[in-house]
Amino acid sequence: MSVKIIDGSVLEGGGQILRLSVAFSCLLEQPILINKIRAGRSNPGLKPQHLAGIQLIKQMCYATTNGDRQNSCELTFQPKSLKMGNFNLNVNSQTAASIPLMIQSALPVAIFSNHNSSITMKGGTDVSFSPSMDYVKNVLFPIYKLFGVHCDALITKRGFYPKGRGEVVLTVNPVADYLNPVQINNFGDHPAIKGFVFISGPKYQNNKNNQIIQDIATAVKNKLNLSGYHKITIETEVGDSDGSGGSVVLVADTGTSLIGSSALYDMRKSTVNSITDEVCDKLLLDLEVKSCVDPNAMDNLIIFMALANGKSKVKCREITLHTKTAIYIAEQFTDAKFSIKQLDDGLNEVTCEGIGLKTF
Repeated sequence: MSVKIIDGSVLEGGGQILRLSVAFSCLLEQPILINKIRAGRSNPGLKPQHLAGIQLIKQMCYATTNGDRQNSCELTFQPKSLKMGNFNLNVNSQTAASIPLMIQSALPVAIFSNHNSSITMKGGTDVSFSPSMDYVKNVLFPIYKLFGVHCDALITKRGFYPKGRGEVVLTVNPVADYLNPVQINNFGDHPAIKGFVFISGPKYQNNKNNQIIQDIATAVKNKLNLSGYHKITIETEVGDSDGSGGSVVLVADTGTSLIGSSALYDMRKSTVNSITDEVCDKLLLDLEVKSCVDPNAMDNLIIFMALANGKSKVKCREITLHTKTAIYIAEQFTDAKFSIKQLDDGLNEVTCEGIGLKTF
């Protein structure tokens, strides 16, 4: 099979192109050359967080690579057959590389293996420019289940910038033959909202952190109450870790849709009011227009829509550059055809006729 050349500078022009490209390469056994990697960034080329994800997928399909080194602007990735059997993989980024972004590459590959998978990843669980692990577990995983994806993640240790040192064990069951197409285009009823608030740090800070998370939980409830939402439950957690950090995740469940919102708690900069406003305002914006998924979830669904066996439709408020990039990469690798229709109610409907990739 001839090598497919991918321009790493198009559209979003960042790590998403790498993550999706190596996942498609592995699944379709398509050799690739990615050039101009992060060319538009102030610090172009591969960074430790990108290399961790590449190393993970490399293990999953016995790939041979060239250029997988720090600051390289070109990567050759030559996959072999997808690793079969009940396998355990361990990738240690040795930095605060985002574990949720490693999952973005690894999960679509693991579900097409013919046995259960267990993947241990070390790095950052809650870092900037990435979903948080609580968002992945409570927003993305339940939506993925509609495609027939069954997985879970055990957060054994939280990790933050700059040291990382977090650990997550991802367990994945293979799909039954094909991914299901999805119809996520009916907003549903007035939502019940669930919140997840956590802060982690050195043990001596536990009393202070307990007070902060209780204050955040109260402020979030009050703000949502003022907007007419009263079915609210919030789980709180204070943990011990080498570094310090936290996050707030909200999930609105309408019965037919899950709409998420998240914000990181920076121990140096964040206040109770700032994180409350950030996480609530994003959620309320989507609920106001009755979006069926949030914009951050939308770009994560594209690879599953492309691989599913049939037509999927998803309504979303905003089509981000990440979503456009994910569609572009999916169409570079597959015959999946996407369309985006602007609706009169301010929403967008993303439609895709998937290729029906069968499990190996």
